Amino acid sequence: MFTYLRRRFLMRRFLLSALAAFGVFTFATSRVALAQKASASSGGQAAARVNGRPIPLEEVKKVAQEIAEQGQTRVDSTVWNSALEQLITAELLLQAAKSQGVAVSEKEIDQELQEIQAFGKDHPLVEWLRKTDPNRAREEIRRSLLIEKFLDKRIKVEISPAQVRQYYEEHAERFERPPMVRASHILIRVQGNDRESARKRAEELRERVMKGEDFSELAKRYSQDPYTAAKGGDLDFFPERPTPVAQAAFQLEVGQVSDIVESPYGFHIIKVTARRPAGRASLEEVSDEIRSLLEEDRREEAEEALVEELRQKARIEILVANPPASNAPTPEKK
Repeated sequence: MFTYLRRRFLMRRFLLSALAAFGVFTFATSRVALAQKASASSGGQAAARVNGRPIPLEEVKKVAQEIAEQGQTRVDSTVWNSALEQLITAELLLQAAKSQGVAVSEKEIDQELQEIQAFGKDHPLVEWLRKTDPNRAREEIRRSLLIEKFLDKRIKVEISPAQVRQYYEEHAERFERPPMVRASHILIRVQGNDRESARKRAEELRERVMKGEDFSELAKRYSQDPYTAAKGGDLDFFPERPTPVAQAAFQLEVGQVSDIVESPYGFHIIKVTARRPAGRASLEEVSDEIRSLLEEDRREEAEEALVEELRQKARIEILVANPPASNAPTPEKK
């Protein structure tokens, strides 16, 4: 499947769980986006050529090793071919994007870098950025955005209300829900070891909430959660879980504000905005969820068809079909 090609480069190495940081709910594990690996700028031997453009052997080795380490296996022919195919696919899409005039501006790259920095200095993406040559990082981001923009340009998916209803009726049992709450939060992160300053700042904001200031506006201005701040801190509905934020939220009535709640990510102020009893979710409640699911399925199909079309038109030469002996270690099992 080629969904990984639409994932931002930002997700490529890490198994990110956006709101799982607070135990609220977990996004699906991101696939490995390898667009940036398709660069032909590296010298040395090529493992393949796509329309005459080389894919460096060293890049295939790196990707194959990453795949092997993730699967706790060795770099065998299967792993090698998987790495090679991913890089070929990425190169096909990059070439197609450039041929259709798709471009990424320096401003777009700057914006992407700002979004990375907003995660906070302890986030793995920020750590990656610190360890990567700035020019290399910008180039990798540029390639990833080129592919993303090309796919968005070429693939348009529309799901009708009738399709949403049909899916709901055929899979109604999937929409049984436990009791849930909807909450908003304001997060103040701990910078380094300065835990007390972060807690004091959170207490000051809670005091302002209790004096009547608008919770949503304070979240937009002061929350350090990059995923929810712009939405006034809204975490949407979530079930009870054994995490600090979820446990605190389930102790509150609608409209109540929590005391300061500490999690591994800092200090939270939580406000419950709605409750939902257990039962089957209505079509109205899950229509957006179903539409997103169907759109993703259709998009995957369209991406596969597009890549196959590009492959049929391309001249692809495989120069190194099997892993070099020196690149086939067996990672130690943990």
